[in-house]
Amino acid sequence: MLESTSLLAFILGFLIFTFTMKRKESKKTVLVTSYTRNLPLPPGPKPWPIIGNLPEILWRNKPVFRWIHSLMGELNTDVACIRLANTHVIPVTSPRIAREILKKQDSIFATRPLTMGTEYSSRGYLTIAVEPQGEQWKKMRRVVASHVTSQKSFRWTLEQRTEEADNLVRYINNLCKDSNGIDVRHVVRQYSGNVARKMLFGVRHFGKGSEDGSGPGFEEIEHVDSLFTAVTHLYAFALSDYVPWLRFLDLEGHEKVVSGAMRNVTKDTNGKPALSDEEIKAQVTVCIFINLII
Repeated sequence: MLESTSLLAFILGFLIFTFTMKRKESKKTVLVTSYTRNLPLPPGPKPWPIIGNLPEILWRNKPVFRWIHSLMGELNTDVACIRLANTHVIPVTSPRIAREILKKQDSIFATRPLTMGTEYSSRGYLTIAVEPQGEQWKKMRRVVASHVTSQKSFRWTLEQRTEEADNLVRYINNLCKDSNGIDVRHVVRQYSGNVARKMLFGVRHFGKGSEDGSGPGFEEIEHVDSLFTAVTHLYAFALSDYVPWLRFLDLEGHEKVVSGAMRNVTKDTNGKPALSDEEIKAQVTVCIFINLII
């Protein structure tokens, strides 16, 4: 009886969601020329009513990108159209088309999609890295371009970057002397983290570092690994990105992974959140004022 009730509630919720989305679509007025209206969509698998091609992805094909790549090979096309619920996904494998999208048509395709991963990693789209294009993004971009990635800022932090490059060479040399293997991924990741910490906070490590002081300690390894875990899941396929009301189910388990990674990234040495949103805003304001004065 309980299973029947749950199934009925699921179907009823899905129908309500579909009806709501259809009503929203009907209210939108889109000006399309007759020429554009008659252009066909790229080739793709035949979609199911309402849910599109979600069954093919959920039931038989994982990881999703491999299924899409093999599908495009079967269709012998460089651009395809796959409908997932109410969204048309257009994968591209042609370098020429990709360059046109990223360069010539950048103003159309520059905005970033809203996903569960981007929302968690940016605390609700508070950072420029994943902020959708708009007025807020333009304001943030001006601040970053003027005070963070400017030539003045790079000249100011040249000494810190040079010092960390020397530390990297010394660390690799010590590994070679001890006849130890070199994990290139680990070394490059930790070097990136060390440079960022040196430029922003003036320190290489959050804690004591390694026992000999030449490499990262547990805190740094956990922090950097968590950062890359979050980055890996930014645009990973999640059903809730296309059917939002299913998010609470966390079918792929991505939400649990990303939330755990972000807790590691934002915690202090005692395991508590390092800074609140208000404290971060205050420190950013102070940094900007100091940069302006200098």
